[in-house]
Amino acid sequence: MNSLFPLLYSIVLFLILLIISSYVIQQVNNTQKAEKKIMVLQKNIQSNRFSYQDNYKLGQLYLKKKLFSKAILLFREALKTWDFNDKIGLGSLYNTIGFTYFKLKQYDFAIYYYQIAIKILPDYALALKNLAYTYEKVSLYNEAFNFYKAT
Repeated sequence: MNSLFPLLYSIVLFLILLIISSYVIQQVNNTQKAEKKIMVLQKNIQSNRFSYQDNYKLGQLYLKKKLFSKAILLFREALKTWDFNDKIGLGSLYNTIGFTYFKLKQYDFAIYYYQIAIKILPDYALALKNLAYTYEKVSLYNEAFNFYKAT
């Protein structure tokens, strides 16, 4: 019994440290992959070999990194060259711009972009919920209720 406790303690401690270190390694790998993607997309954009999708992808990466102002600039650039026949992609882009403004606490702009997303895709549940939640944040509870009801 005397020698069993230190052994069990060591095993449990080792397992906990193993789990923590694997999590840290995974996070470092994810960060490095994201940084590589950012570098590739930035090079494409700087060399004028880019599409609206490159701007959108880079904007999403900036959004994940919470660089909201940079993300909005890239989303607006993507919007300028987006294929207007791609209704699903366009609705998603407007919703993403609205979400980015929401994160910046610029609720009026967020509402504007969510409304455009809903005009393009009237049954877009995520945009409806985002708009309802934004109305709730600005204390427009009747409008929020109506959009929650629509989802």
